[in-house]
Amino acid sequence: FNNELRLIASRKVRIFTQMCIEHAPNYFWIIPSSSTGEYHPADENVEGGKVLHTKRVVNIANHLCETLLVRGIERDCVIAASIMHDFCVDGFPNDTGHSVTGHGYLWNELVRKAYTKNDILDDRHFKVISRLILLHMGKYDAPYYLDYDDKLACIVHMSDYIASRKNILVDIK
Repeated sequence: FNNELRLIASRKVRIFTQMCIEHAPNYFWIIPSSSTGEYHPADENVEGGKVLHTKRVVNIANHLCETLLVRGIERDCVIAASIMHDFCVDGFPNDTGHSVTGHGYLWNELVRKAYTKNDILDDRHFKVISRLILLHMGKYDAPYYLDYDDKLACIVHMSDYIASRKNILVDIK
């Protein structure tokens, strides 16, 4: 995710995101985007498809931030959450072989390995990123329903939703 990390201007948010990337479950790097093949474009439903999906989510989030005038640390938090949104999609710490309800919540288990309040990221920004990941599934992940007045959460959710549509192909080049 070198290109995606370069989009994050804040050194602290970038370092935090990089540390979380290093703790992502091993399965994340090899699984397809959809365990059933029912969702996501065909080129994501192969080995490594979840990584391609994530790159597309970040690309869309970056464009939405631009058009919705989300800048600075808020934009950095959106990009960070977009990178990390599916790290625990098939469970944590092990792969269940299918997408797990509440996988945004499982991210909190992962991030404990990378996060300390004193030396990486302040609590306020950690909570924003955590909220965005928790809510990224929107109405598709009860009980974590998205407040559609929350612009940052909507950007992450809509980026994930758009990137997962079979009839919309997002080029990341």
